[in-house]
Amino acid sequence: MSFVKGFPKNNCYFCEILQVRLLREFLGFSDEVNDENILGKVFDTTDDAYAFYNDYAFVHGFGMRIHTTHKNKETNEPYRKILVCDKEGFKREDGNTSSGHEKKRRREFRVGCKAMLRISKKKDGKWFVDLFDDTHNHELSITPTKVMKHRSHAKFHRTVECKSLMVQLNQSGLKPSQIKKAINAMKTSNEVDVTSKQYVDVLSKQRKHNRGREFYGLIKHLQDKALVDNGQYYVVDLCSDGRPRNIFWADGRSRDDFTKFGDVVVFDVTYMTNKFKMHFAAFTGVNHHGQSILFGGALLENEKEETFVWLFEHFLKCMFSKYPKAIITDQDKAMGNAIKKVFPNARHRFCAWHIKKHELEHLRPYVARYSDFQESYKEWVMSDTIEEFETRWEVIRDKYKLENNCWIIDMYNQRIHWAKAFLKDIFLAGMTTSGRSESINSFFDDFVNSSTMLNDFLVQYDKAVASRRAAEEYEDFTTMNSRSVLSSIHPIEAKADPLGPTNTKGRPKIASRIKYSLEVPKKRTCSYCQGLGHYATSCSKRKVDESLQEKK
Repeated sequence: MSFVKGFPKNNCYFCEILQVRLLREFLGFSDEVNDENILGKVFDTTDDAYAFYNDYAFVHGFGMRIHTTHKNKETNEPYRKILVCDKEGFKREDGNTSSGHEKKRRREFRVGCKAMLRISKKKDGKWFVDLFDDTHNHELSITPTKVMKHRSHAKFHRTVECKSLMVQLNQSGLKPSQIKKAINAMKTSNEVDVTSKQYVDVLSKQRKHNRGREFYGLIKHLQDKALVDNGQYYVVDLCSDGRPRNIFWADGRSRDDFTKFGDVVVFDVTYMTNKFKMHFAAFTGVNHHGQSILFGGALLENEKEETFVWLFEHFLKCMFSKYPKAIITDQDKAMGNAIKKVFPNARHRFCAWHIKKHELEHLRPYVARYSDFQESYKEWVMSDTIEEFETRWEVIRDKYKLENNCWIIDMYNQRIHWAKAFLKDIFLAGMTTSGRSESINSFFDDFVNSSTMLNDFLVQYDKAVASRRAAEEYEDFTTMNSRSVLSSIHPIEAKADPLGPTNTKGRPKIASRIKYSLEVPKKRTCSYCQGLGHYATSCSKRKVDESLQEKK
């Protein structure tokens, strides 16, 4: 590694020693340290003093850090700083062992080194060294490759370019491990690898700087979107102290999608932004390609009935007062009461996945006690008609002595929300669970994490939605420029293909092959069945007729 210009990369020990000596001469440091050379040295700023002592530490084989900053009590302006060796002091002993768990002991790096440099502010505003001690009680790092491992000499992560890159990659939704790999891949060989701790420190400082401004950034983001999107809709519910209680938003395309695909809505609030303890609620549907689409999103303070009523009312207002015909949710009572108030004519269906999850917990005692309970329960749930459902219920209730307050009784009382026999007249677009919404939530995991700030959450939400819409546009392109695979040989299906039949590898046209297959019976067709005017691949019809004749 080349530290001095003109020297090639070389791991030779003596070459590195020579480079250190040349670097000392270049920076004006002699091998023999004299306090008089350091004491009284004047600097324009504290940053200049820090850079000087850091360079001094580098060529002498140790790292440094800021120990103390003294400030004037009245003006709060610093008047003295103490810079020390990074091995100054000792590790703090944590006396809190009430949990009973023994913490993993980490290596101790501090050994009580006394080396330090103190600077004080003069009346003219400049800084000077008024105390200097170069006494170390530990071995110093001789070679540059080892000195570079000290934190104060790893400067790459503190550069403006590196910090801005970290922030941009974080805003794009990359995970910390991915950001670290990307930055280390782009740095030069002369720089030390960026660690996860350094990355976290950079983002922590940025979040600390933006603390208290998250709500302002959120509103500004929504207002900026409204300038370019005339269909943008958002509403914010504020607390008495001005904090955001509930937030709902939907852009113009989401509102347009609801007018086309809003017959069935999946609503779920299982996803939480851990940073602010606010629940993320998503209104999800399905488009003409069977893909999940987002009609709108919300950040909620709690899951109370009045919160859901507020959200559903604004959702209805946002969607041009168009009511969904069916809505799929979990079995939350507060949510169900709000749906009855705001969407009285919508059919409310419980999520089948959540019901099956509860079945495993509540049916276990009955399955252990009765060997045929599981089969009887399954037949009851899968009843095709209401009469069949009610008849089988009476049998199950009396045979297995179900208690009045058990889970199965409660589910029977809510049968119109989940039983197959009661939901045959509802169009659900192939959705019976909130899996659509949960797949959306897992999709957001690629864009947000527990430390995502409130204003950044909406930015990442828009990126996630844009990714979904890019997938929809790709399906549109594929549909317009490809042919579907026919699932039958009926000519009507071939007629429905907008591109029409084509010749492929010398084969006859599809329509011709379909016509031939309908006109010519298969060679394996039974002659008896053929005489009856239909075609089959077995003699089951003949056997049934012969058995009936024998009985006569």
